[in-house]
Amino acid sequence: METKQDNKNCHLIRNDNGEWISDENAFFLSKVQLKLFQAKAKRLGMPLSIQHGPDNSLWCYKHELVNLKILKNGKN
Repeated sequence: METKQDNKNCHLIRNDNGEWISDENAFFLSKVQLKLFQAKAKRLGMPLSIQHGPDNSLWCYKHELVNLKILKNGKN
């Protein structure tokens, strides 16, 4: 995952489409979480955009986890 610091308060990560987003909008996943969250998203017919980093990290957008009721207001 490519990262950069935009200013003192914001750390950015690059998504699979090459766009920069704030890491505050990302939720980093373990492989176990990935399987569980994918299963719930499929069962509910909702999207879950898994993003990949070059360091084999996995993450998805927090708003998708809020929609799946996995996170409340972007927090665990």
